[in-house]
Amino acid sequence: MAGIREVARKGGTAYEVRWTDGGRDVQMTCKTEKEAIKEKHRIEDELSQGRSTLWRVEKRTVTQVVEACIAAAEVELKPRTIEGQRSILKNHITPAFGQRRIGSLRARDIEKWIAKLAKKVSPGTVRTIYNVLNKAAKYAIRHEWLVVNPCTGVALPKDNSEVVDERCFLSAQQVTALAEHLAQKEEWFGLLVRVAAFTGLRAGELAALRVGDVNLFRGEIQVRRTVRRAKGGEWLYTSPKSKKSVRDVPLPGSLRAELRAWLEAHPNRTDPAALLWPGSRNTGKGGEVDWTRVFDVNNFCKRYFRPAVRSGVAGLPTALRWHDLRHSYASIMAVVPTVTVYDISKWMGHSSISVTEKVYIHLFRQDYSDKMSAFDAFLGAGGQGSSAGASVTALRGVVGGS
Repeated sequence: MAGIREVARKGGTAYEVRWTDGGRDVQMTCKTEKEAIKEKHRIEDELSQGRSTLWRVEKRTVTQVVEACIAAAEVELKPRTIEGQRSILKNHITPAFGQRRIGSLRARDIEKWIAKLAKKVSPGTVRTIYNVLNKAAKYAIRHEWLVVNPCTGVALPKDNSEVVDERCFLSAQQVTALAEHLAQKEEWFGLLVRVAAFTGLRAGELAALRVGDVNLFRGEIQVRRTVRRAKGGEWLYTSPKSKKSVRDVPLPGSLRAELRAWLEAHPNRTDPAALLWPGSRNTGKGGEVDWTRVFDVNNFCKRYFRPAVRSGVAGLPTALRWHDLRHSYASIMAVVPTVTVYDISKWMGHSSISVTEKVYIHLFRQDYSDKMSAFDAFLGAGGQGSSAGASVTALRGVVGGS
């Protein structure tokens, strides 16, 4: 099934292993006859099992395979995710394995690499870096560039550090106090804070809102896009974080009335595609309102939000971040008796109910009184209550006699 041919080379004699795989003539060169015989046996064994052997002559490097994997994922991943993966390739994978052929990677190579990474970065970051290479290895297997994934089974560092919950949850009264404080700078700043805290929109979703996204007839905000600033300063619009992040968020009556007044005074109120919030243009004398520019949440936080927090208004925690307004939305809604964790998951645009439960389940008071009453009724039905009482009496006797 495979043959060996001795050939002359400038540096001496080499040995070519030749075989046919799927109608394709393939060959590989070995330095010694012993190595050639070993490869011949391996190839024949793989062919007898119906497996492709083309990976053995694959010349693609690790960098080329990872690049191909990232490029193939561009159709389904966000630009920001793609940027992060390319950064990992450049800073961590290429320096370690870049010029090596993908088929030369072994589990021991990955283990040594992981051990070095663990000394430089956090366990979570190690896993993120590892995942990029692991995904690329699986991609290579699908394309028959690799037969075994060297990343499989490699032990990853565990995060044994104490988890610190940095989230801050504001009460509705604190949100109102913060909004009123910021309204002293610009009246609409108060509305902005209330919309963020009473709808739970992410910063990018809030900044990307258009006039047409506020449906006053139905009393909801329609989340259809998000926006972020790229490295070059350009604003990039994309779909929200996940499929379920495309959602309709109901508005409280008071907020609905405020947004109605805001839209009535909006200079572009007749244009559904117009930006809901104004941006600002730096004129050298402070920011000047510009309705054609995207509202920059980071700039707003730097100039107004953080100074307000540091001022100690309403006893706000000094570690409060803008994203904590989203957390506060969950905590405020959890107090409402008729609102369930399922409602909050839907309105916040979480990818699954398990995400909401993992992050916010502690906010929901568990009332088991009805269930326990039903259990008591069950014990009392059909003579179960008397037997239960007898069991308690018997137990008391055992305890008393011990």
